[in-house]
Amino acid sequence: MEHSETVCRYCGVSYLIYHEFHQLHTRLAQLETELQEVRETAQREKAQREALEQGRLEWERALHLEMQRKAEEKESSMREELEEQNRDMERVLREEFEGKNERKRREMEEEYQKISEGKEKQLRRELGNLEVERLRRQREELERKTEEREKVLSDELQKANKNLDELRKYLQQLEER
Repeated sequence: MEHSETVCRYCGVSYLIYHEFHQLHTRLAQLETELQEVRETAQREKAQREALEQGRLEWERALHLEMQRKAEEKESSMREELEEQNRDMERVLREEFEGKNERKRREMEEEYQKISEGKEKQLRRELGNLEVERLRRQREELERKTEEREKVLSDELQKANKNLDELRKYLQQLEER
């Protein structure tokens, strides 16, 4: 082939060099697109982590309110039962056992209060420990995935920078010719 068949008549650049430059430029655009996608994924994951944390806080608040409501309901039902038993006993043995019944009722309320508080504390501790462990595992998993993605991003960015440097050198060589 003659030289005039492989070189552009207007700019004098070899078609092969022009073709290689065009391929490198296309690859650079693809890598930039991939990098943007990875950045968007990282942002979504960060938003998901924040949403999980917010969900955990809301769950804890709801759990606290639910536990308080159930304790109040149970206390109310137990109090009603105790009062009904007390009224029945008072009707039958009012004069003879009035002092004894009052003391027993107070003791039962105090005991129920202690048991109720002890059970509530125990349940809260157990639920808290379970939730902390579950959240710790989720956090470790998210951190591990984030580190892996950051490593991949870093590697891709280094490759892209390396390719960009090579393209610049190549472009500079082309301009010098």
